[in-house]
Amino acid sequence: MESRASRCGAALVVIAFWLGACSPNLLQSESPKAPKHELKFVDLQAFDRDLANSLSAPLPKVDVTFYDRIVPSALPERLQPWIASVESGGGTVTVVPPKSSVTAKSPFLVLGAISSLWSATKVARELSAKARFNAAHAFDAEIILRQDDKGETVVDKVAFIQRKK
Repeated sequence: MESRASRCGAALVVIAFWLGACSPNLLQSESPKAPKHELKFVDLQAFDRDLANSLSAPLPKVDVTFYDRIVPSALPERLQPWIASVESGGGTVTVVPPKSSVTAKSPFLVLGAISSLWSATKVARELSAKARFNAAHAFDAEIILRQDDKGETVVDKVAFIQRKK
């Protein structure tokens, strides 16, 4: 006669096998997602994977938008290697001022975006060994600014635009 413990153990093995067969493949979560024309910035490594995947696909433009309010002088550190990679690949990075007849509260805000680009160049030298960022070499980048509801200048999006070959 089987003991109660061995029957429970066998039942647990069957249940575990069944759950394993029904659950999605755990390795799929690490596989790249379909390339997207627009990505929402989240300060996680998954963002880097998704952006590399989108820039490696035959997409003419990839926009990075933000959940949070980003001022031009404080671009997220995770974006800086991508922008630096554009420059190191021979691309250009431009700051597009807001489309508004209202002047920004401080003209130094746009200058702040440019100074953050200089720090991105430093980051490029430090991270040049990471092949993931090479996907940005074929792109130009535009940091597109807008005026928020308070009249302050903020980053609307960063557009990676594929250069003509």
